[in-house]
Amino acid sequence: MSENHHRDQGGRLGTVSPGAVQPTVPDDLVAMLDLLAQTIVQALGFGVAAVNIARPGGSLEVVSVAGDDDARRMLLGTVHSAEVWDQILAVSEPWGRLRFADHRNEAANQELYSWVPDIVPITAEDAWHPEDALFAPLTAKDGSRLGILSVDLPQDGLRPNQTTCRALEAFAVSTALAIEHATLRSRAESSERSLKLLATHDSLTGVGNRSMLFDRLDHAASARVEHRTLLALAFIDLDGFKAINDRHTHDVDDHILRAVAHQILSAVRPHDTVVRWGGDEFLVLLEQLDSETAGLEVAERILAAVAEPIRHRDQEFGVTASLGVAFCRAVDEIDAEELVRRADCAMYQVKRVGPNAFAVFDDVSDPAS
Repeated sequence: MSENHHRDQGGRLGTVSPGAVQPTVPDDLVAMLDLLAQTIVQALGFGVAAVNIARPGGSLEVVSVAGDDDARRMLLGTVHSAEVWDQILAVSEPWGRLRFADHRNEAANQELYSWVPDIVPITAEDAWHPEDALFAPLTAKDGSRLGILSVDLPQDGLRPNQTTCRALEAFAVSTALAIEHATLRSRAESSERSLKLLATHDSLTGVGNRSMLFDRLDHAASARVEHRTLLALAFIDLDGFKAINDRHTHDVDDHILRAVAHQILSAVRPHDTVVRWGGDEFLVLLEQLDSETAGLEVAERILAAVAEPIRHRDQEFGVTASLGVAFCRAVDEIDAEELVRRADCAMYQVKRVGPNAFAVFDDVSDPAS
């Protein structure tokens, strides 16, 4: 069958092509809609059944097509504006929950269709015309639009009878429930991810927070000795940030903190953990170190990255960092809070000497010794 044997289900000339559209619904929902559409084709005797889902912004995307393979290839993934569908439904006859687009309706605008089936209708009074179409609006419990189920080309060449229409209405209800259930589940999962993100990440910079740091330190400490590796904790305090804070607005402060977080991330390894401790202080957990030298190399990269000038609008700002490093060997029994204290102590050694440098914690210089 050639391409002009199919109707674009509500499509408009100039509609987005299938290849230009990215999937917008989860695979399990698509599988369910494919099954429903295929059942409609097989059980109710239509040549084509298509499911359009409402997208953010109001447009509708064809996510499932059953029937002829060419129809599926042409329609699947196309996106149509809500206005086009509103025009079609506005001039369609209400058939219960369904809407019938009758080719004899002078108000119907056939230019909204990209394809018309190349068929010759039979001579019966209730024959299906190539420019007829049947739709089922899919709505949520609150009345909002979920999508549209459309069918075409009844295999007997006749308009569907009352029994077929009632069956199609039932399929439309099932389709709407499937979409609404998937939408609610997706929203719940998104909310859960957002809550988890807020619980473990700093809202300003996007890096981790104290909760993430202690969780990963506790995880490292709970591992068996034979599975542990050398790790280090770097405590970073910005030099010169207070002066910027005193002279400029919070907008400038926030921009600098976000930029510094990005600079630190660019200097560490992919599996290292960067967190904002608070204010202008950051910590970096370095795990799976081959040697202390490897950890100090990361510390040097962090210092160099933080010292890079930061531009904001028409101004350039410069900050450096004082950095303290505390190592923890596989055999050491050091809790998370003690490791943070040691890294903080080493950082203050730098503060007493001068900025833009790092120091390593040692028991001799520890005031708590």
